[in-house]
Order: sequence, then C-alpha cells, then structure tokens
Amino acid sequence: MRILVARLVSISFAVLLLNVSSTVPAADGQDVGASRFIQWAYQDAGAFVTQIGRNAPAIGVAGATVIVPSTDLDDPLLRRIQAGSRGPIHSYLRVTNELGGPKALPALTGVFAFTLVTNDRKLQDAAFTSLQSLIFAGSLSSGLKYVFGRYRPESGSDAYRFDSFSGHSSFPSGHTTAAFAIVTPWVLYYPGAATYGLFAISTGTAVARIAFDKHWPTDVLAGAALGFLTARFLTRRHQGSVAGSRINLSPTIGATGTGISLNVDLR
Repeated sequence: MRILVARLVSISFAVLLLNVSSTVPAADGQDVGASRFIQWAYQDAGAFVTQIGRNAPAIGVAGATVIVPSTDLDDPLLRRIQAGSRGPIHSYLRVTNELGGPKALPALTGVFAFTLVTNDRKLQDAAFTSLQSLIFAGSLSSGLKYVFGRYRPESGSDAYRFDSFSGHSSFPSGHTTAAFAIVTPWVLYYPGAATYGLFAISTGTAVARIAFDKHWPTDVLAGAALGFLTARFLTRRHQGSVAGSRINLSPTIGATGTGISLNVDLR
C-alpha cells in the first residue's frame, strides 16, 4: 500500500509539473512545452493496453518457452551467484540494488522536471520516456506478481512453489523491471558505448536481487524482459517509429523432431 501511495503521489507531482511548466521555444522552432507529454500520457496508456491484449498469446507462449525450462536452473544459479557475491562485487551490488528501489520514482521525476527548464527536446523526451516506462512497467509487474504469487527464495520454499493471489511476490522481479525500464530509453535515445554501459547498472540490479535472496534467476529474467520491452515500445512511439509485433513464433519440423522457433527483434 505504501508503494502504491508513493507512486500516486509521484505521478500527481509529475502531472502538476506538466501543467505549470511554460512553453520554451527550441532552436528549431518546435514546441518543447508540456502539451506533448500530456498527450503521450493518455494516448500511450491506451496503446500499451491494446498492444498487450493483441500480443498476449504470443508473449505468454514465448515467456513459458523460456521461463518454464529455465526453472530447473533457478536453485543452482541462485547458490552460485550468492557464493560469488563477496568483497567489491557485493559492494557494487548494494549500490545497483537501489536503482530499482522506491527512491527511483521521485528521483526520476526530479530529473524530468529539471529537463523542462532546458530547450533540449531530445533530453526532455528521453527523461519523460524513462519516467513513463518505469510507471507502466512497474504497474504491470505489480499485477503479475499478484497473479502468479510465487514464493521468494528467502521464504525457504523451492523454485516451483506458486500460489496465485496469495500475496507472495517473487515473480517477476519489480526491482529488475524498474532498472531496465529506467535505463533502456536513455540507451535508445543516445545509442553509444557510454550509454550501453548503463546496462551494467541494471544488470547489477538483477544480480543483486538474486544475491540478496530476494528473487530466483527466472524472476529477474522476466523482469528484465518486461522493463526493456515496455521502454522500447514507448521509445519507438515517441520517436515516431512504431511497428508491428517483433515477437514471432513459428512451428519447426525436422528430421530430429518438432518444436517452436522464437524470434525476437530487439531493435
């Protein structure tokens, strides 16, 4: 409940900033005021829900194809990662763990507010998309946690224990979802060696959740996919390059047997 209240307060603060911010003329004469952000806020919500509904079967099959077989590796990977989390690595993970925590939302709102006083349209768009991706992906992650009801490693249960609508919240990892949702727009708006390095931070968040016994490896895998794909979807909309589904499933038949081919375009 406290997390939900914090999100509502932060969203309300962001809307307030949008409404009181003045229009600043950019060098190219384009409007860099609040109007496009307000428009994106309600248009993207509808498009996001529609996109999920349209691709739900493909996403479900693709997720099950990857996650279900990987569950057998959850326990050995968890133990190996926890055993290797020592010294400087442990210190690094403690820092990166904060990227997906509750402080991320107000901090990101502040970053976006700062960009409103600049005349850099691209910077504003990247900051808004990062904030919006966090809200959208975080909301979806919270819903999935409630539906799946997976037990966390720290509970002492094995990796196969799910109890839908029970309040258990291991799958997917909310911290990892948030970390990848925050970072991805910056990488896509400013592609380059420096920004690609930001994924080392979000990956650190994912590893930290395993090392600190909060999540199974498949939890963070699902969270990373959820955060990345949500951010990519919103970034492409804002950049005006929305395309159809890039997740394609097709049956394969060969001499050795049959199966399913999964192709995901991450561009």
